[in-house]
Amino acid sequence: MERGGIPLFFMKLDPKAQDLDPMLVSGFFTAIQSFSKEVIERDSSMFQVDYGARLFTVFSGTSTDFVVVSLGEWDSEVTSVLQSLHDEFESVWIKNLSRKKKDRLKVDTDFPDFREGIVQNLSFRKLSGSWVPYTFGPEDVRFTSSSGIITPLIDGKRTINEIANESDAGTDEVLAEITRLWALGKIKFSSILSKEDIVASTSKIDRLLQLSSPQRAELERKDPVVIKMLPRLSMLFDGRRTVGAIIESLSEEYEERQIIDAIDALVEFGAIVVLSPEKRRLLLVKEATELAVRVAEKIYSPEDAMQFLNAALDKVDVAEVTGVFRLADQSWSIDYDTRLYEGLDPRRLMDLYAEWIKLLAQFVGALDKDKIIKFADALTNTYQSYLFRRYSGHDLRGFEEFSFWLEMNCVRK
Repeated sequence: MERGGIPLFFMKLDPKAQDLDPMLVSGFFTAIQSFSKEVIERDSSMFQVDYGARLFTVFSGTSTDFVVVSLGEWDSEVTSVLQSLHDEFESVWIKNLSRKKKDRLKVDTDFPDFREGIVQNLSFRKLSGSWVPYTFGPEDVRFTSSSGIITPLIDGKRTINEIANESDAGTDEVLAEITRLWALGKIKFSSILSKEDIVASTSKIDRLLQLSSPQRAELERKDPVVIKMLPRLSMLFDGRRTVGAIIESLSEEYEERQIIDAIDALVEFGAIVVLSPEKRRLLLVKEATELAVRVAEKIYSPEDAMQFLNAALDKVDVAEVTGVFRLADQSWSIDYDTRLYEGLDPRRLMDLYAEWIKLLAQFVGALDKDKIIKFADALTNTYQSYLFRRYSGHDLRGFEEFSFWLEMNCVRK
């Protein structure tokens, strides 16, 4: 991207990273750049910003910044490869581009030769054999493929494993060619969700539930089966159920393949989304908060727990946090709908995560100390039996801050 945050080139190395958007990434980097200005002014050619759910690695060149967004720990072996690719992009691909041509770039598909070079130099996410590749767009993929053996088998029905079995090419060649075509923006994948993925509805699903909407009519033409299943499915997209849980809930009514196909269709339509790493962490801390209050209801009393919760909420002035609590005289609940987060960038989402951690810590701080040890033991067991089984180690990064606050409150003074 150019200095100032204008994206020139964008490429995903993971087909499942559906939430990544070039403007979102460049906008986020522009925001965090101010915090790293001191580092940049030291003429550092590379620096990193660990923002909890993602690691931003920035390579500073002559006229552009190369921002690499990754999950987990950085692999130092790819540093030199990425620096070389950045140098190539500046010295070859945009060297003589006019301002007018830069403004007209299609950042997702331009520079096909450069994209192929990236495929050859970097490891993509390992493609699953159960994924189903399909072509899209006006250009016939057969004319862009270097292998006429593979592309006739990409029909939107065959899985990658089936294509490999039916073609005369070897499995490695099939995977390499399908990866290349995806990197060039010639194919997409369906059936890529795992049963551990958590999906949530967007505001677009409302249009599909309206009988008179053009969006519903369009989907009904394309896939009438999905429209038939939609009333039952829509109730299950509550922002906390996994794909596996949704399949299990509908197993008596529909076959697993039908449910997966319907979920794929709704993801493609934009009516549901797979939770991003930031939203998964927000879900985790919301569930952790609910569990803490429920445990407090048993160790203390429901009335006391409500009092402690209100005391903690009084110290929070962030609407995206306090606004999801539904409080009544004798009951309370948390709204897990993720529509509140639509349009928020990763930086804001992580700010909200920090606010939730603060709320959880303040709730524990409000508890009477006479039963705090008993509460901590019960809460730890509850987290162990549910929360830690539901989320991955990566989701739990940063949550150790709460264990520190819990331990501090358990220390007898």
